[in-house]
Amino acid sequence: MTQGVYEPALLAEIARDFHSPQLKVILYAMNSKLKLKNKGKAQKFDEIIKMVDEMISILGKEQANDEKQKSWCEDEFEKAASDEAATTNKIQSLEASIEETTDEIQSLGDEIATLGSEIKALDKAVAEATEQRKQEHSEYLSAMTLAEAAIQLIGKAKSRLQKFYNPSLIQKEPEEDGAVLFQEPSDQDSQDSQDSMSFVQVSAHNSDEFASAFEFNVAPPPPPETPGAYKKNEKSGGVMGLMDMLIRDLENGNKDAEYEEKTAQGDYAKLMEESQGIRSQNMKSITDKSVAKANLEQRLQTYNDDLALGNDELMEVKQMISNLHASCDFIVQNFDMRKEARTNEIDSLKNAKAVLSGADFR
Repeated sequence: MTQGVYEPALLAEIARDFHSPQLKVILYAMNSKLKLKNKGKAQKFDEIIKMVDEMISILGKEQANDEKQKSWCEDEFEKAASDEAATTNKIQSLEASIEETTDEIQSLGDEIATLGSEIKALDKAVAEATEQRKQEHSEYLSAMTLAEAAIQLIGKAKSRLQKFYNPSLIQKEPEEDGAVLFQEPSDQDSQDSQDSMSFVQVSAHNSDEFASAFEFNVAPPPPPETPGAYKKNEKSGGVMGLMDMLIRDLENGNKDAEYEEKTAQGDYAKLMEESQGIRSQNMKSITDKSVAKANLEQRLQTYNDDLALGNDELMEVKQMISNLHASCDFIVQNFDMRKEARTNEIDSLKNAKAVLSGADFR
């Protein structure tokens, strides 16, 4: 047996012993080629050894590519997972902000509606108070007019009685509180004095209303039938005092009415001032809250736009992850098995090469 001489049976035995599919293919190809080229001649194994070296190099490159691909896939999966987590957190934060902003907008809307209702109620109360004040003032003016008229009527009646009971005291001068000029009794006055006279007193009711009906047609009592002087002054004292008392009551009532009118007007002015202050404050609050609500609505629109973009980004990340699984799952899942298979194959080829390099057959 000559060293390095080709022997087909030996190659077949080596391929079988080292369980190398690549070596089997190489040896089969070389066996067929050498049989045709050098039929009946012994051949050396140099070309087969060269092919084995090339196969070992190819397997090494394939393993390096797998390692590179696996490293790239792991990096991409890690990056995609990080992007997915960040995008998911962003979406969750936006959703929380949208919910919070929506609640704030709803709350401001309710507050604005409440303030609007309060302003309407305040305006209604002010209108009612104004109408009531007008009515009270009108009643006050009417009562004052009636009281003044009553005072003048009583003064006129008092003057006529004065003319009858004390004609010598009547002077041509104006009376106080409703000036009426009187002169000495005339024929017409004498005729009037003989008519029957009546006087109806109208009393005052609180400080708001006064009676306005005064009717009088006063006539002096007839003179005594027996001779003697008629005591006019004694008869006039009670009636004149009553009239003075009525005038004082009416004047005091006017003073009370004036005080109550002044007090009511002051209370009304204070109410109007307070109401105006409350209304101005509520209007300012409505304006401020409306501005804040508009800003929140604009912010909510921004949140919604960002949320739509975030959902699109998340879909892209998920699609990228899906593509990574399609291209990387095989490498990642079978890397160890492929590496082990290549290692075993390389070891088999190296062992076969060692055997072929040192073989010597005749």
